[in-house]
Amino acid sequence: MAASEAFLGVARSTTSARWQAAETIVSGQDLDRTAAAIAEQHPDMPLPVTRILAGRDTENLPVDIFLDPKLRDLMPDPSRFKDMDKAAARLADAVIAGTPVGVFGDYDVDGAASAALLVNVLGALGLTVDVHIPDRMREGYGPNAAALAALQDRGAALIITVDCGIAAHEPLAAVADTGMDVVVIDHHLAGPELPRAHSVINPNRLDEDQAYGHLCAAGVTFMVLVALLRELRGRGHFTADSPAPDLRSQLDLVGLATVCDVVPLVGVNRAFVMQGLKVLAGRSNPGLAALADAAKLNRPPSSHTFGFLLGPRINAGGRIGRSDLGVRLLSTHDGYEAAGLAASLDNLNKKRRTIEQEIRAHAIDMAAAQTDSPVILVGHESWHEGVTGIVAGRLREAFGKPACVVAFGEAGGLNAPGKGSGRSIPGFRLGSAIIAAHQAGILAGGGGHDMAAGFTIDKSAMADFARFLAERFAAEIGDEIPLPVHNVTGLLSTAGVQPELSDWLEKLGPYGSGNPEPRFALPDCLIKNARAIGADGAHVSCRLDDGSGTTIGAIAFQAGGSALGEALLKARDGQRLHVLGRIRRDHFRGGRAMQVEIEDVAPAQF
Repeated sequence: MAASEAFLGVARSTTSARWQAAETIVSGQDLDRTAAAIAEQHPDMPLPVTRILAGRDTENLPVDIFLDPKLRDLMPDPSRFKDMDKAAARLADAVIAGTPVGVFGDYDVDGAASAALLVNVLGALGLTVDVHIPDRMREGYGPNAAALAALQDRGAALIITVDCGIAAHEPLAAVADTGMDVVVIDHHLAGPELPRAHSVINPNRLDEDQAYGHLCAAGVTFMVLVALLRELRGRGHFTADSPAPDLRSQLDLVGLATVCDVVPLVGVNRAFVMQGLKVLAGRSNPGLAALADAAKLNRPPSSHTFGFLLGPRINAGGRIGRSDLGVRLLSTHDGYEAAGLAASLDNLNKKRRTIEQEIRAHAIDMAAAQTDSPVILVGHESWHEGVTGIVAGRLREAFGKPACVVAFGEAGGLNAPGKGSGRSIPGFRLGSAIIAAHQAGILAGGGGHDMAAGFTIDKSAMADFARFLAERFAAEIGDEIPLPVHNVTGLLSTAGVQPELSDWLEKLGPYGSGNPEPRFALPDCLIKNARAIGADGAHVSCRLDDGSGTTIGAIAFQAGGSALGEALLKARDGQRLHVLGRIRRDHFRGGRAMQVEIEDVAPAQF
């Protein structure tokens, strides 16, 4: 099938998406030959799985290691990173001298996990660790002079920044002027000039080779701690009566941050997540165990557990509650405190969902009026800054366009500054557009990546910003907004939806950026027993019959009232559909039955 040919001829599906054969991760590779070689090595592996693996980087990462990634096979020598040995020596000096340490982190999951790693490990080494997590609304992102000075006033004699600091030139220079050392641990893109600090460990420094630029901040922090323990061993610091802390027990934090920061799940990141899930299953971290209970986790943990059950609850503290709740939860050793913190975060997450739903409904109404705009830009005084990024993502999904959402706060005034977040579509470099708008004087500040960005804007600049975005979009993409694309792994019959295939697909995880979860097309299906289920008919359930002799249960989550849901309900009258979705064990029915999670459908062509 040509790369440009629509899969099953679906050029525009019910959800207005184009289906196409999933691109392989490794270009120029003979998939058939590679799949045959994998099948010869693993005769019990289903053919669809061999095809999927053939498209992964199995040449540089052998199949056995891909399926069972271990840190000993994939983790680099920490000394390969600039300033690593220098930082390890300074931290070892602090351990031996008993130096109080101040940690400045970030309010998201990666920042909380990174800070908790330092609290847990440096605390086990006997150090006092004082953590400051900035308030999203009052302080914004990154180190600020007042907070760093407060850490010094409270007794810190060494400052460590995690998941931030690479661009904090003025605040860190102020600390350096006092004679205190700062160690920067970050992973964000660095500029040509590094901040004044004792050491700067960042795989995305310009003088690094970026081979490990996909690490999240917690991954980099873990590398620093490995280097520290090695340095202390070299100095003879540990004894039989005083052994080194077990870093493996902290891998649940690294895995959590790796999934939630949406970094590519390749190489050592796969090992971090896979091994982190094993640690999570052992419930050794009281905070994560309590949060899993609050989230009603009732099955073995998966990357979904990290990304959709635990992560959003931890993020809720930074979005609409107290920014330090996450690091406190992840670093407590007290089960009672953990239960209380988990309950607070769970309640905040429920509140966050309510706020998000209210703002999303309002934002969708406003966005619907922007039919001629290639980029959605909406804002309001009553919206909460902590959920603008989530709502922008929902608008992008609903309209298939880049979307920017601004919260101006309740303070009035025509030029009251607003905080905005944006989410883009492939091909439109939103972060670059935000930076260019700032340089043009339209925005008060901003930056980000191709697919996500943040900015500060005055109300009076909204119209100019909308025009600027439209011009950038036309220059980069053209006049027409491209359809969303659903990548299809391959064809599958209802008879082929078997538990054994599902089990093998689970072994290919964790799924995420860099390792997309397979989506299969089930062609020419009769839709039977379609009905709305759940609260207010939020989901649509049905059975699929493709004439192979086996019918299979299926569900379209959150499809109630949508084009997808209406198509399924209408098709129960006899219309045949091509169905696109993921296959799952139906844990609601004990896990032995199988079901298809429907993501899209299209009329079967005759």
